[in-house]
Amino acid sequence: MLVRWIKKPISTYIGLSRNKHRLQLIRYLLSSSQNCRTIPRQKSLSQSTDKGQNTSINSLSLSHPSTSASILEQTSYVNSQNCSDLMNTSEEERQLVNRTVRYLLTSDRSKQVISKTRIIKNVLDSRGKQFLCVMNKAKSLLSKIFGYQLVELENNKYILVNEIENTLPHIHPIAIEVRQRVLLFIVLVHIFMHQQSCTEDSLWDFLTNLGISCSDNHCHAYFGHVKQLITQVFVAQKYLDKIVVEKNNSTEIEFKWGSRAEHEFSRRTALEFISRVYHGRPINSWPLQYNALTAHKLN
Repeated sequence: MLVRWIKKPISTYIGLSRNKHRLQLIRYLLSSSQNCRTIPRQKSLSQSTDKGQNTSINSLSLSHPSTSASILEQTSYVNSQNCSDLMNTSEEERQLVNRTVRYLLTSDRSKQVISKTRIIKNVLDSRGKQFLCVMNKAKSLLSKIFGYQLVELENNKYILVNEIENTLPHIHPIAIEVRQRVLLFIVLVHIFMHQQSCTEDSLWDFLTNLGISCSDNHCHAYFGHVKQLITQVFVAQKYLDKIVVEKNNSTEIEFKWGSRAEHEFSRRTALEFISRVYHGRPINSWPLQYNALTAHKLN
């Protein structure tokens, strides 16, 4: 399924406006490749047949709702002005940009952090000299077509961040994502209220007081393996930064907001949540936290 999608020119999707159709389309396309974790090599993509070239994107699946099919019909329209980035490059480079976009979108399904090395090896076929040019064009297309911001982290690593708030009632995350999101929000709020960093012990104590066990082998009825989610999953996804601090001839682990949390969560939202917990207490009555969110907003 993924190969059939890859063969479709990326410019086909530019006609979609940045609205609910774009959101539905990306979910529809990625759901067709849910079992795929890597992008095929260039050789397999270039061996397109007449049948592959004439394959309509509507043939990806017949089991999806008719609303998705109607959205896909709109992809035949191409906005020539938005296609200028693709038209001003060679065919080979255009294919590399297309493959890079698809690789980034597929990797983002599991919130992976994508390294430059992986992109060069798995997508560019070791053509590292074209990396910067391809990534700049891919970044532009991800923003224009799919509403994703490509964020560069330290050590040549990248993540995708959604630029568009989901206000559509018919697009819902799956249950396990909702549960993990709730746990993550609780953890981020706790870190923020502790002047943007907290020790591992204070976090475990806080969650235990809420009735959320953090023991190694305990599986919470709602959240699952809490300690594993916090120390491994959220850290790997860059929602949390786990820092080892040397203090008094001993080591201590601290947690801070990670790069993805900085882009996807709001300090104001965290403080307003605490305000509601305290029955509408003004957010500026927490001066340290209020000054921190004000300073962050100015930056």
